[in-house]
Amino acid sequence: MSQVEEVLHGIYEAINTGNLALLEKFVAADYTEHSEGFQGVEPFRQQVAAFRAGFPDLYVSIDQLLTDGDRFASRTTVTGTHTGDLMGMPATGKQISVEAVDMGRIENGQAKERWGGLNMYSLLSQLGMIPGPQPS
Repeated sequence: MSQVEEVLHGIYEAINTGNLALLEKFVAADYTEHSEGFQGVEPFRQQVAAFRAGFPDLYVSIDQLLTDGDRFASRTTVTGTHTGDLMGMPATGKQISVEAVDMGRIENGQAKERWGGLNMYSLLSQLGMIPGPQPS
């Protein structure tokens, strides 16, 4: 397993198990989340904790991973049941299966930066917060 794969598997283990202390090992202190506009491991931990509060059974599976040296592109599927509050949205009890696409860079055995993220349109439509696609 490459260093990139080890780091990503470690991050997803933290997310999937709720053992967010693992993020300190796999995410750099000066990590940059370009798409969300924050920097540092603590804001990343807070974001994961917020999603786990809304989806206690949150699970991320890697569908495809491409690596090139210290860089990666991944396609993942995020699943869970919305049984808790999520950013002000009360629990719906609905199950989700949402794709995410990410690009990033690993440095010295830790995630250094990332672009991309979860398909929010799909998430919100599956939760019934916005209308979903209509058949033609």
